[in-house]
Amino acid sequence: MPIMKIDKTKKPYYWSEAINHLSKHDPILSNLITQHKTCEVLKSTNNPFVTFFKIIIGQQISIEAANAIEGKIRKAVGKVTRKKILSVDNDILRTCGLSFRKIKYIKGIAELVDKDPNYFKKISHLNDAEAIESLTSIYGIGPWSAEMFLIFHFNRKNILPLGDIGLVNSFCKNYRVDKKDFIKEICIHKKSWEPYCTVATWFLWRDIDEDVVQY
Repeated sequence: MPIMKIDKTKKPYYWSEAINHLSKHDPILSNLITQHKTCEVLKSTNNPFVTFFKIIIGQQISIEAANAIEGKIRKAVGKVTRKKILSVDNDILRTCGLSFRKIKYIKGIAELVDKDPNYFKKISHLNDAEAIESLTSIYGIGPWSAEMFLIFHFNRKNILPLGDIGLVNSFCKNYRVDKKDFIKEICIHKKSWEPYCTVATWFLWRDIDEDVVQY
């Protein structure tokens, strides 16, 4: 897959086309897009380490809890960099609310970048499935974290994070689907959303949380 240059000051190149496609093919998404068309759009705002730092903090906890922990860490260490995170004592990170396991995950990413600065650049050449396979080989990175990285760092256009609780809740609410039928039903709609599942996900997120998270 060729590398797509990302302008961090602008929306992804495919955004307008995606909105037109989704509005045409899915009336429920069309309504959500109309409601939230003035909201902030997806952007790539951080380097790979900081993106994963934020993603790992957010694993399996609420946005509010993740923001609180991140705020405490930034207050303790200042601007977050891999060198600072590697040098800071684990007990300081623990007092900020990070578990020992997440500390190990984050410091592992920092060590990986130190060892191979081009690791994530090389992943940008891979297709979505290959990139997820490569990312999930990293200790502490599961499918959800890999998908968040592809959405928020690379701004990949066709990622559908089926394990994301926000997506599950919003889809089931808007499409009036029982959660036990979520996978079956969303895979049906996925066919009409492609190749813009990321943007479909974005507007489903907006319907339950207008406070935009940018990893």
